[in-house]
Amino acid sequence: KQWYQRRVAITAGDIFTFLTDVPVGDARPRTLSFLGRELSVGRSSGTVLLASFSDMCESNHGSSDFRAIAKAYSHVLISDFPQLSLRNKTTLRRFIVMMDTFYDRCVKLVISAEVPLPEIISLEVSGNKEDLRLLMDDLGLTADEAKEMNLFTGEDEVFSHRRAISRLHEMQTAAYWELPHEKRKTR
Repeated sequence: KQWYQRRVAITAGDIFTFLTDVPVGDARPRTLSFLGRELSVGRSSGTVLLASFSDMCESNHGSSDFRAIAKAYSHVLISDFPQLSLRNKTTLRRFIVMMDTFYDRCVKLVISAEVPLPEIISLEVSGNKEDLRLLMDDLGLTADEAKEMNLFTGEDEVFSHRRAISRLHEMQTAAYWELPHEKRKTR
């Protein structure tokens, strides 16, 4: 996994150690107490969090969880980040909610990904038509009804994809990294 922005083979763990002076193996697992429940989020030192993609986007985190993480951490480093696609809309949407929340709080997000940033989200729809037919049958939808639903078209994800890539690019700039960790003022 590489930090493609700089075209240097650096892992999220390397960046964690650079930012904290703490080897990843010495960082402690972190649980946030939030709204009367415990939220396991990865390993941290100070305001720097290192978590896997699975911990952040494949678990059952919602926007309030991401707000709690954004409040607690100024830097979030995500390892093992796969290329996302429309085949798993739930995970894609959860990532976009997380990224938007971090953007709004000026959290410095570092992604250790399998692909370069411009390819982090694939919009190719390569779903099995039989799977879509079965889902339509389960939902009791006609072909015309299904065509009108964003569930099948991915229109929301295409718009969100463009905004997400734009924000991820901005989040990599020196100007963004110089912003204080706080909630952005609305324009």
